[in-house]
Amino acid sequence: MPLTTASDDLNPTAPEARSGADSLRSARQSKLQNLKQVLNVLRAYTVTFGRPDTALDLRAVVGAIVANLTTVSVENSQLERFIDEAIAAFDSLSQDANLVDVAAQLLAEQVFVWLREQENAVEQVASAYLQQFAPTDAAWESNQILALLQTIIATLNDGSLSQSGGRSLINRVLAAFNLDQALSRWVAPEWIALAQQVASYVDNSDLQVEIQAIAWSYIQQFQAILSPQLIEQIIETGPLNLAPADVLADDLDEFSSMLYYKLQLLESDPVVTKSQAAIAADIHEAAANFKHRRPPLGDVTTGVKPNDLTISSPFTNPQPNPQSNP
Repeated sequence: MPLTTASDDLNPTAPEARSGADSLRSARQSKLQNLKQVLNVLRAYTVTFGRPDTALDLRAVVGAIVANLTTVSVENSQLERFIDEAIAAFDSLSQDANLVDVAAQLLAEQVFVWLREQENAVEQVASAYLQQFAPTDAAWESNQILALLQTIIATLNDGSLSQSGGRSLINRVLAAFNLDQALSRWVAPEWIALAQQVASYVDNSDLQVEIQAIAWSYIQQFQAILSPQLIEQIIETGPLNLAPADVLADDLDEFSSMLYYKLQLLESDPVVTKSQAAIAADIHEAAANFKHRRPPLGDVTTGVKPNDLTISSPFTNPQPNPQSNP
């Protein structure tokens, strides 16, 4: 059996060095291939439908392209950085319509429809919630509607919606929102079922604010990565004394995922009190002590792939709207 010497660590031809270089080269090639596919569809989209009016809407389109290209895989936590790179590359390319091929054109049209289906899904769930579960004496000021839409979008997100895409979606739905229409619109039973899940989260709004503040303090104090696992750790380790079956729709995973995506949609950072910062420090200490006592099963501060967070969502399984016009 060959021995590895100290010089092998510095030798670029050593097996470990070659393996590392091959992995980096493969990752770069995969990234370039992903960018090429996305840019082809983005060119087709802007040629067909025009360039979106705002930078945020353009970012949403890029995220939607990634979601609709089955041959492109980008983790949700990496989507915003990938979108940055795609737009920078796109702005340097020719937008000649003659460069658009049939496959890219079809995908561009699919993306356009997907974006409209997102809006429809949010509007339908909002109508179902307002009709079936909302307090009858609610005034529904703009900030309340915004908070409701954030919860709905975070509930529906299965990892396919980027942070930019979620914020753009909120803007589009808010711009078209009409309370009277929302209260009078017919909604199918499947939307009511989703609205019931949203209602269970809205009923615990104060709890959400508390957990969001603790999570934000945690990632600021300890340079952690926000993830559903971190939120679960806060719920289970922190002094919140929660019974998931009673207050979290009997599904802690879905609640944690919803809060993770909702934090991405907030317009400003959560306000953290001294007591919440202290709770975050206590949770970090408890997690460190637990890891010291036994081998860790996983790092609660690291992100996971979207597939690990998948919930049934109309964003990827759009529901028909019987009264919509073709």
